[in-house]
Amino acid sequence: MPVHMVPTELVEREFWRLVSSIEEDVTVEYGADIHSKEFGSGFPMNNGKRTLTEEEENYARSGWNLNVMPLLEQSLLCHINGDISGMKVPWLYVGMVFSAFCWHIEDHWSYSINYLHWGEPKTWYGVPSVAAERLEEVMKKLTPELFEFQPDLLHQLVTIMNPNILMAHGVPVVRTNQCAGEFVITFPRAYHSGFNQGYNFAEAVNFCTADWLPAGRSCIEHYRHLRRYCVFSHEELTCKMATCPEKLDLNMAAATHREMFILVQEERKLRKALMERGITEAEREAFELLPDDERQCDKCKTTCFLSALACSNCPERLVCLYHTQDLCSCPTDKLYLRYRYTLDELLAMLHRLKVRSESFDSWASRVKDALEQEDGSKIGKK
Repeated sequence: MPVHMVPTELVEREFWRLVSSIEEDVTVEYGADIHSKEFGSGFPMNNGKRTLTEEEENYARSGWNLNVMPLLEQSLLCHINGDISGMKVPWLYVGMVFSAFCWHIEDHWSYSINYLHWGEPKTWYGVPSVAAERLEEVMKKLTPELFEFQPDLLHQLVTIMNPNILMAHGVPVVRTNQCAGEFVITFPRAYHSGFNQGYNFAEAVNFCTADWLPAGRSCIEHYRHLRRYCVFSHEELTCKMATCPEKLDLNMAAATHREMFILVQEERKLRKALMERGITEAEREAFELLPDDERQCDKCKTTCFLSALACSNCPERLVCLYHTQDLCSCPTDKLYLRYRYTLDELLAMLHRLKVRSESFDSWASRVKDALEQEDGSKIGKK
């Protein structure tokens, strides 16, 4: 019987039976994480390789085209230089029956969007962000030997677990079937997994809206604890937006101001602690011009941007200001601060953002007043 004629419930039941079986060996193939720039996208693209029809031109410009979405001005990823495969540049997925994707969250806890171009449905399981830590606790409790040797196991896309087991341990799980022509969007730090019910073709990419900024900062703190490499610098992204506030729409400017305020306050505190230790030497560094592997904290692997601590005796190493005790055992007079901006420059950037975001507050207040007046007039007519 063709796969598309088999009821979804039977396919799902057979999938989990095979996954839990220790007596049967089943081999499936999954064409996952295929770079769309190398092999082509399922969406029309204005890349000069062929002439597009009028209808294709419309799709090529549409914000729902996954090649376009990460670069829209409402997506923060448009402010990152270079292509980030899988995040700014879509990946392709060619599935067969029972090919699966394991429990995971997106890099930097970003949003993701998946489009099923054609073929059999894709079954998804999702866990909301508020239950992310509960899912991690349950998995560590049930498979402690795996996490003991690899603390960031859930970031490796190799862990599959029946959602019924998770729900039995208090993890809320939702489920959906994605059919051809449908999008599935995952939210920041929302764990998801699933499998394909048959031969199909999908495409996925990431995007980050203004509300993602606090989640992105929390993700970096989480990565710091796990000693996990960053895909990009959150500080660098925030500062790049802050340097040109006039190019941000009002909502984005307001969100960037709130994020920048927190970053500046934290940076001021960290630099003050260095001064109190007697570290007074400093040197400006354009961190964005350095390869990422030359500006990673030696302790936590965070990509440094606003500042780092270095030693004149140990030029091959640096640490972020959260790990200043872990650089080396050299005398204090050999240590110096490498910084991207002075505190005065950061405060000036913050002020320009404030001016821009205040226009947003003023606009929002006027809209609120207008809506309240309209509601009042409608009530008066009833």
